[in-house]
Amino acid sequence: MYCILKKLIVVIINASLLLAYNHTLGQTVFFNSKLNFSVKQLSNFYSSISIDSNQVYFNANDYNVYAFNKQSVVLNWSHYIANKTNTAPIPYQNSLIVSKHLSEYNDKCVQLNAKTGDTIQTLTIESINTKPIFKENIMYCTGIDTETGGIALAYDFKKNALVWKKFIAHGVDKQPYYLKDKIIANAEDDNWFELDYNGNFLDTTCKHKTNLFVEDIKCVRNFKYLTHNQKEITSINFQDHEWLKIKYNKDRTFILGESKMQIISSKNKIEKEIQLENTLTNAENKTGFYTEILKIDANNIWFIYLNTVVVYDFEKNKTIKTYDLEYDVHQAILDGNNLWLISKNDGELVGLKLEVPKKEQDEKAARRKMEKDTGCNEPDKTKIEAQKVAEKKFKK
Repeated sequence: MYCILKKLIVVIINASLLLAYNHTLGQTVFFNSKLNFSVKQLSNFYSSISIDSNQVYFNANDYNVYAFNKQSVVLNWSHYIANKTNTAPIPYQNSLIVSKHLSEYNDKCVQLNAKTGDTIQTLTIESINTKPIFKENIMYCTGIDTETGGIALAYDFKKNALVWKKFIAHGVDKQPYYLKDKIIANAEDDNWFELDYNGNFLDTTCKHKTNLFVEDIKCVRNFKYLTHNQKEITSINFQDHEWLKIKYNKDRTFILGESKMQIISSKNKIEKEIQLENTLTNAENKTGFYTEILKIDANNIWFIYLNTVVVYDFEKNKTIKTYDLEYDVHQAILDGNNLWLISKNDGELVGLKLEVPKKEQDEKAARRKMEKDTGCNEPDKTKIEAQKVAEKKFKK
């Protein structure tokens, strides 16, 4: 009973700390690219970022890609690609893949050395339009091929050649699903088809037949999205024009729209629908169109809404803390406690350290100490048996 009471005290303290931190926190600017873009460059605003373990890659509005060291934040190299895009550079092992404008009618993907920015090789495809997956030296993705147009593809980096490709037209801009033994790719609208990793069609029975502009694909499944456990979502309560951000943890699917977020359970049911304006205390005074899911952990989701980083406890339906950003965000990535973002105001890459107040750090440390001091551990059976053996030997 005494042990239960002590644990109850810890639970109450944890709850009180949770209530105490529902407030706006600050951030410290530790980096600014300071590239000074022209008005002309910013008038046609396309820019993107990605990171690996060592560097942040910035495809800027001046048609260059820059590589900055994440720790020292110094510029390691830059490479003029004559191209700018909202599709982020792709880190792969010790290289970076970007789309480069070579001439008036000639774009090609190039593979750059991640340490130096030098060209390793020029690929045979024009662009990579969705996030790829890599298996050994083979890349699976969607992209643009000069001869065919929009394709789903497999690319061999050692041979620098396509392994296979399938024409998918406008499906090229929809993210495929990469499962253990198959790829589910889009072929226009809500029509999806299945391939194995050798490029073979898996559905040949055509339970769902349709007439598509993509004539080679006869057998499709009709749905909008797949959940975290590969269940089909056939309809959603979002507007057609909304750019939805979808991410998963092992138990749930999170769909972030322009004004609300839905959480889908393992039973393919809407577990919760959260109005985003209710996660902020003064949403009516904020502006910004960019939304993004930054991180999901066991109980919390980190997302950007109205130029604010919101940390929301979806188990308890409560905003834990917020960070008001003094930037109109174009793209953002959360890396630990550092937020990298592209500012729509001036096109610059900015690094922000999201602050944890000293009071919160001290109270968390105190909480951990109290949990340790009031811990009621189960008896160590191994130690008890060893003690009994020692006592018998002593008696003898």
